Amino acid sequence: MKKKYLYLFFLFLAAIMQGCKDDEVIENAAFSLSRDGQEMTDLTFGYGTSFIMVELTSNTNWTLSCDQPWCTLSNVSGTPTKLQYIKISVERNLAEEKRVANITMNAGGNIHQYVVTQASKYDAIYPEGMEKDAIETIKEIYMGWNLGNTLEATGGMTAWGAPITTQALIDKVKELGFNAVRIPCSWNQYLEADSITISPDWMNEVKKVVDFCMNADMYAFLNIHWDGGWMENHCDASKMTAEEIDGVEDKMYKLWTQIAEAFKDYDGRLMFAGANEPGVENREDMAVLHRYEQAFVDAVRATGGNNTYRNLIVQGPRTNIDDTEKWFELPEDPTPARLIVEVHYYTPYNFCINGPTSDLAQSMTYFWGEPYEQYAVEYMDGKFDYEAQEDYMISQMKKMHDKFVVQGVPLVIGEFGVSYRDFASDPRLEEYENYEKIVANMDMLQDKCEESEGYFLGCVAEYGKNHGLAPFLWDTPGSRILDRNTLEIVEPVILQKMMEGAERGKYPF
Repeated sequence: MKKKYLYLFFLFLAAIMQGCKDDEVIENAAFSLSRDGQEMTDLTFGYGTSFIMVELTSNTNWTLSCDQPWCTLSNVSGTPTKLQYIKISVERNLAEEKRVANITMNAGGNIHQYVVTQASKYDAIYPEGMEKDAIETIKEIYMGWNLGNTLEATGGMTAWGAPITTQALIDKVKELGFNAVRIPCSWNQYLEADSITISPDWMNEVKKVVDFCMNADMYAFLNIHWDGGWMENHCDASKMTAEEIDGVEDKMYKLWTQIAEAFKDYDGRLMFAGANEPGVENREDMAVLHRYEQAFVDAVRATGGNNTYRNLIVQGPRTNIDDTEKWFELPEDPTPARLIVEVHYYTPYNFCINGPTSDLAQSMTYFWGEPYEQYAVEYMDGKFDYEAQEDYMISQMKKMHDKFVVQGVPLVIGEFGVSYRDFASDPRLEEYENYEKIVANMDMLQDKCEESEGYFLGCVAEYGKNHGLAPFLWDTPGSRILDRNTLEIVEPVILQKMMEGAERGKYPF
């Protein structure tokens, strides 16, 4: 028993001695938080969700703490280091006044303190027409429409079957219930001989289309689309050299400088989008894309004027929801609360994109959604994408809500759509076991198929808006929504069901 008490006594004594040792102030401790090589004392943020990366150095063990929950740190302790990056993040400030947090750094008992000040939106005065930030803008988008296969077409605006865009077309789109237009645009094929200067003639053509949208009092966003792949196909970190990445980054900056200068005086109804569907396959590729998107933001902001406050849209990797959830981080923006994230939605593939193929098992599906499953079961040999129905769509939208919207960052579904079906012209139908039954009920099945297509589009609009994502229908010449030549609705039921979904959807902000 004595031995046991002696053991406990010495254990207690050792703990006290260790505690005294831990409380010692280490002399000659050298430590700091700095940015761009300059030691900081104060940090200032705008009112929106934001972050900065700072450089931590310390020749002894260190800890970091913050006294406010809205200001968070990526690391709170560590060992001696010559350089470690710390991410300091702030949530959106919804209050009418600025707020203050204190960060404390303890290195070997030595203390440095840093004051974090976050502004309120009401601290700034915005130019007329630029008052609305990203959330305020997105919540006004009822339904968006793509001017697809037009300004981005290789060989000219009519090369992919589109007529020349007119004010009448844009007015008709608004009449149908859309109040925003996405303008996919090519620039690379319209460069001057120096391979970097955008042709003035092409800039004027783009301005005509943007002006049509402004004249109709619609929101619009203008992008650099695939554009030959000079940027979107050059995100592969395993293949790109440092010099090649530098070259793409420089071109991104220079093209967006020209575009931003040309549209500097346009009000906040016009937004810019850096890319379309950048080819990113892993976290390392995302780091490359992050550089390109940072160049986009930096270029636009550097032009000043209304571009200081313009809402900017940045694309997730391949605009794929799962990859965006895993890898995407916003670029830094000196203007608070003006970034929007873009993803696309074409799931399930067999309903949205795939067409008839020689292998029926790999071919398109004809129906989507719980109300239309019965027709797939009774007529189409049960061919139905069971794993990608309403619940799956909701779960995908929720991923974006939980990653971005809860942090004060809204999104756009920049593209979504279906592969429109025509039963009478599908050569694969005869391979279905119920072929004779299909033929006997062809008109009814065609009607239900179109209803299903509209129902799918309506669900994307509804569930997207419910989770903070503004929907933009991908639409091209030959669409079942609108004939661009006659300005007539092709299949009213598809438009009707899509707009019913848009009406049901309610933004969470």
